[in-house]
Amino acid sequence: MPVPPTLVRRLVVAPLVLLAEAALVVLSPLLGLVAVLLSPLLGGWRPLRVLAIAVGYAARHLVSTLACLGLWVVGGFGRHAESARMQRAHYAVLSWFVGGVYRSMTRLSRVDVQVSESAAAGEALTAGRRPVVVLARHAGEGDSLLVLHELLCRHGRRPRVVLHEALRMDPLIDVLGRRLPNRFVDPRGGDTEAEIAAMTRDLDDDGAVLIFPEGGNFSPARRQRSIERLEQAGHDEEAAWAREMRHVSAPRPGGVLAALEAAPHADVVFVGHAGVPTGPRDLWRLLPADQTVQLRLWMVGADEIPADRDERIDWLFGWWRTLDEWVDERQGQDAQRAT
Repeated sequence: MPVPPTLVRRLVVAPLVLLAEAALVVLSPLLGLVAVLLSPLLGGWRPLRVLAIAVGYAARHLVSTLACLGLWVVGGFGRHAESARMQRAHYAVLSWFVGGVYRSMTRLSRVDVQVSESAAAGEALTAGRRPVVVLARHAGEGDSLLVLHELLCRHGRRPRVVLHEALRMDPLIDVLGRRLPNRFVDPRGGDTEAEIAAMTRDLDDDGAVLIFPEGGNFSPARRQRSIERLEQAGHDEEAAWAREMRHVSAPRPGGVLAALEAAPHADVVFVGHAGVPTGPRDLWRLLPADQTVQLRLWMVGADEIPADRDERIDWLFGWWRTLDEWVDERQGQDAQRAT
């Protein structure tokens, strides 16, 4: 289904979304009473927790979208949207939204996020002396929020992200995606690599390009398709590596190579995580219990990245195998604790 034109999204879709969010917030006391009555039947206060998460998200989404409308007016009805002052203001809105939703979801879901990073990764991200290309595992509900919070709220980076065209239907993502240096792409016909290169080329020292090289959330089916894709293309060695990896899909190197070529002075940060729910059903099952999510960051300096294209592909696959081994160790430890 094609995304409606900008005028339709602004005048029809956005008001409907904001009206629905306002209605949810206004009706939350009544809905809360219903959730309290249902909670004993479903256990763990699940309905009440889900409602609280939804209401908190809707309230922040509503306020953030209205804040963007105010910035549009203050910025000369969009004429000065690309000025440094307006860029800072829009990143402040994004930070307020991401930080608030993150805190609300982790508290209400009883999630303890444990972050470990190499000294080099922590220093490189916080110092902001050079731009970074962040390559993250994609394997669960909310892992994009997890990584964005790490970059934006914990390290003060200004992330740039490639977004699926369908996300334009969310008015907040639509506005921030256009006013900040992100890119919307249609995987069915867009040139994702060209968009990533354009987004990366003018990256500031405090900037970060966030890429999920697997192209989507991990699943056994996606893992198998990635192996078959490599075999059909004649990349037998990469296909063999992909078969050895159990918890990640084979990375698609095109976008990563485009980013590295566009910003050869950028460091690279790899991000792995374990414990993130794999879908709505898993999230519902885990909701009543205390949960632990582990996040791990590694940094590779720009001078350590291979220069040759084929060597870079092998280097990327090598790091993805490292991520897979790390996830396997974490899941093994969790299984031992459960036993």
